[in-house]
Amino acid sequence: MEFDHDHVRRRVVEEDRLSSLPDELIHKILSCFDMKYAVQICSLSSRWEFLWTSMPCFNLSSREFSCLPKFAKFVNHVLTHRNHQVEVSSVKLHFSGAASQVFVRKIASYMFSHNVQQLTVVCFPKKHHEFPPSLFSSQTLKHFTLSNRPLYTSPCLTPKTPWDFPALATLHLSHITLCEDHSQKSVDLFSKCVNLKNLTLEWFTVEAIDIITPRLSNLVLIKGRRSLVINLVAPQLEHLTIIDCSIDYLNAPPGLSSLCYTGDLPQQFSKDGFHSLNKVSICCDMYRPYKEKVACKAIKMLQELHSARYLTLNVDFIECLSSYPNLLSHHPSPFSNLICLTIDSSMRNDAYNVKMSTEARNFFLENSPNATFIMELPEPPPTKAMKQKEARAKKAKRAAEIAIHMTEFQALLDHENMNVERTQAKEKANVALEKLMAQSKAQVGKMHNQTERLMAEFKICVEEVRDLVNEEEAEVKAIISKGTLIRSLLEDMPKRERTEVEARYSRQLEEIEAQHVRLASRLVTLEGILACEQLMSHCISAYLASSNSSTTTIPTTSTSSINPMP
Repeated sequence: MEFDHDHVRRRVVEEDRLSSLPDELIHKILSCFDMKYAVQICSLSSRWEFLWTSMPCFNLSSREFSCLPKFAKFVNHVLTHRNHQVEVSSVKLHFSGAASQVFVRKIASYMFSHNVQQLTVVCFPKKHHEFPPSLFSSQTLKHFTLSNRPLYTSPCLTPKTPWDFPALATLHLSHITLCEDHSQKSVDLFSKCVNLKNLTLEWFTVEAIDIITPRLSNLVLIKGRRSLVINLVAPQLEHLTIIDCSIDYLNAPPGLSSLCYTGDLPQQFSKDGFHSLNKVSICCDMYRPYKEKVACKAIKMLQELHSARYLTLNVDFIECLSSYPNLLSHHPSPFSNLICLTIDSSMRNDAYNVKMSTEARNFFLENSPNATFIMELPEPPPTKAMKQKEARAKKAKRAAEIAIHMTEFQALLDHENMNVERTQAKEKANVALEKLMAQSKAQVGKMHNQTERLMAEFKICVEEVRDLVNEEEAEVKAIISKGTLIRSLLEDMPKRERTEVEARYSRQLEEIEAQHVRLASRLVTLEGILACEQLMSHCISAYLASSNSSTTTIPTTSTSSINPMP
């Protein structure tokens, strides 16, 4: 029978489930690839040929091209042949070179004119450049990420005028210079972002900035270079995170609920202070030996955080304040609402040395006596003497275990050697068993009425032998197990210590080896006896069953098949 290739080909075409998917789902699949590959994939099928032109989400990356002009040409091709009736929802743009290039402005203009809602721009410039103003004006953009990764320290400037993003809710800026004009006292960039709720500035440069946003609730400042003067006009701000920023002055809104600060001690947080703080986490870099002016600065900072209910401080804070108890005695405790004070020691390997002075404790807890105080310090590392003591204790424990097991082993051996009565009972039971078997065979044809009695006695003798053999087998196994345990303990000991123990118990160890060989052979014999006794019991049961059926035939089991008791 010939193989029908045409039939198979038609069947594959008919079962092309991927092409039968709706356009929306295929768009989502294609958006996982770079736009260059999306266009190439679509060219493989007539069904998909023009699907890329109506994609609402796509990625553009210059890394897939040998040079930037080819990438710019491809971008122009995509924008020219795209279905202009379809809006754009999300765009990711990665490229090398300055953002001031023509194709960047063209992309921004096209995206914003097609109501883009999410835009991510990552550029890798080689020199100083300035972002085009057209990149900072959109009526529909809701989420904007702008990341600049310069190879050198040349600034990449943003426009100085307020950015026009009335619908923007999330803004993330990285590695940018917000303002380089030293004559300008302050810069206002976000006042037109009236719906901005989440703002993150990372690796940014600015001297003074006004963040005027009526709906901002979450602000993150990371690696702010130069001395910062930040004026926050954000009445709905709840969470403020500052990490490694050099801050001279921060005017924060009084309704702030959560503050997380990491870095050097600030000159001043807020001229009016905080009035509604719930959670505060402070991790300040302090260098030892601590100076009095640093302690004064720390006290001033804590006084500004007087409304905190849950306060977390790094252990350096406590150690610095405890170094100047007289300084603390002149300042009353500012915390009257404190519910929990936590001292974080995770950043210090030697935190076990830190001691909190009574004055420092009173400074925090005097006006909040019911507050929970948590200060978990790590255990100090063991000293050389402690390690030696631990080694001696371990050695003594091992020696005691060896002695105990040796004593138990000797007791088992003595019990085995002295148990003459059991040996005699086994021999007597074997003799009685063989006698009954002989009597049974001789009388089976003549005394059928006595068969059941003889068989019952025979069964009792079999069970007696089995019990005695089982008892001996258990003791043999116990002796072998104890010997194995002792040898295992010796193998785990250091060579020098093992030599000492072997010399101390040389006679017992020789006895262990000798008994192990003898008892292993004995164990095999006992297992054979048990197997034979089990066979005999089976034969008895079969015979009794046949007797009850008026059958006089007795199973023939030769006594020679039973191993004699040694």
